[in-house]
Amino acid sequence: MTRSVSRSAARSAAYAALAMLLALAPLAADAAVALLQPPRIIDGTRPMTVTLLVTGDAQTRRFTVPATLQVTASADLLAPIRVEARRAGHGPAVLRLADGETRTIRYTADWPVTLRGQVRLDVAGIDAAPVLVTLNRAPAEATAAAGEPSNRAGTAADTTAGATAGTTAGTTAGTQGGATAGAAAEAAGAAPTALASGPANGAPAPADLRDGQRLSFNEPMYFLVGAHNGANAKFQLSFKYRIFEGEDPTSRGVLNNLYFGYTQFSLWDLHGDSRPFRDTNYRPSLYYYLSDTGVRIGNVSRLSLATGFEHESNGRSGDESRSINTLFLKPTFYFGDQTDWHWRVAPKVYAYVGKSDNEDIPHYRGYMDLNIAYGKPDSWEFSATLRKGTRKGYGSIDAYLSYPLAHLVPGTAGYLMAGYFWGWGESLLDYNQKSPWQFRIGYALSR
Repeated sequence: MTRSVSRSAARSAAYAALAMLLALAPLAADAAVALLQPPRIIDGTRPMTVTLLVTGDAQTRRFTVPATLQVTASADLLAPIRVEARRAGHGPAVLRLADGETRTIRYTADWPVTLRGQVRLDVAGIDAAPVLVTLNRAPAEATAAAGEPSNRAGTAADTTAGATAGTTAGTTAGTQGGATAGAAAEAAGAAPTALASGPANGAPAPADLRDGQRLSFNEPMYFLVGAHNGANAKFQLSFKYRIFEGEDPTSRGVLNNLYFGYTQFSLWDLHGDSRPFRDTNYRPSLYYYLSDTGVRIGNVSRLSLATGFEHESNGRSGDESRSINTLFLKPTFYFGDQTDWHWRVAPKVYAYVGKSDNEDIPHYRGYMDLNIAYGKPDSWEFSATLRKGTRKGYGSIDAYLSYPLAHLVPGTAGYLMAGYFWGWGESLLDYNQKSPWQFRIGYALSR
């Protein structure tokens, strides 16, 4: 009898404890976080201002407000720049929001001096839509005289929006695509949720920004001049075009990620009579390309993939005709934070499916181009492409060192570039000849 009563009491205690846990358990809910759109034209002589909008859902929530935000600022033909924005004014370290309540949090930083024109701002760690602004760096008096709006920062600290503003802000958050940042309920002593602001997670990568356009750079575009064995120049044009834009931007289907690429490379003899072109190579391609496969292995922070068909020829006839067709596979591995100093390794493996004008080209070029690079988007970058022929001693090194020109001449774009070549086959015409080493210097539109 006593044992039965004990069991009954134990069951009752267990049920009571379970009921208490269920009562204290947080309801599943999220809080929307959005990046508010500032004025269309920004006074570039004043600090950058980034404003987050946080909206509470369901019951009261607690949020840990980060002291700083990592913001990536990028402009046309300029490398993205990582900026640390600090929270403006004074406000609570933890926000407590009721269902539907909104709060704005403002951050400021100095504009990088190299930025000009239209600028895109992305905040790392939150899945909010980026904003576009146009910088006006004219003196404030001239801006006011012209009647242009400015982004004069208010002095108020974090403020709670009223009911009407909350509705408008909520609509703005939905329009801006503000995503969820996991919120913890204020029950059972749950720790407040921090808005993610890590340096790598969610940070837009430079290549992502470059690949975001339908028409974009493919391989480096440059013009370099050297003087070994006579004045000469080397230049390259290269772009890619996304043929079909599907309804789902995250689709990995073949048609939605099919690109046409075109690269044209020329060697120009500047010391000969009439300054003739030594050789010009034309390289159209059709290939499948994913800027980010989503694969993360070990220290790999991003993996891109390209595979398809490529033709390369020099457009000549007779004994000087050169032509090859290849099927290629090119994964690109990124190691480290892509907005800071990082490595890039891109082996391009190919199989020849046509080389009638130059059957022995694998002896000198081999079956792979290995590109290795180390650098920072808004600073120096060193890159080199290595080739090794199937026969001993044949191969080449094509190396480049580049630096953003805007750091030297504000208002410009592109890169100051130096290049070095050694080995066989700098162009298709001379695939089986060892070229004199060349050091050249010039300008690059992309690298």
